[in-house]
Amino acid sequence: MKIVGEKLESWALGQKDEAEKDLFGRSAFNRYYYAVFLSTRVMLGEFKASWRGTMHASIPDLLRTSVRKEVAKTSKAAARKGLISEAESSQIIQQHNVSVRALAGLLEDAYQVRIIADYEPEIVVHQERDVLSLDSHKLTSAKTWPDRAESYCKSIRKVWKELGLA
Repeated sequence: MKIVGEKLESWALGQKDEAEKDLFGRSAFNRYYYAVFLSTRVMLGEFKASWRGTMHASIPDLLRTSVRKEVAKTSKAAARKGLISEAESSQIIQQHNVSVRALAGLLEDAYQVRIIADYEPEIVVHQERDVLSLDSHKLTSAKTWPDRAESYCKSIRKVWKELGLA
């Protein structure tokens, strides 16, 4: 998806026609969002198959509630059994929570931009120099979303593996 977003961004920047620039720019924002969504959905499916079908808007809450609780429960149980220390358990939970909160926030922010791109055509894509913007959101920032999401997912998976959850 990211590569599609990059191509759409390039096409949008090359358009002289403002309507075409707007269409390609909107589509680029969408592809960057979907790259984040899909990588998160794949990760969630690795944890629990039933989470693979979670609706877009529900994923941040799922991350903040069920995913966090499962890791905290498993980590604390490992500490009670003497498999890890209380300090290690606390550190694992904290590391996981930081990544989960960051990913959930990224998903929410990117989803809001996607909603503008899809449902608010009166808000047009503007170009200033070589940067496209939709409302106050820059496409150069959206381009970072997939890599940021992958980084958070990697950190979350690491914790899951340490605890034997994945």
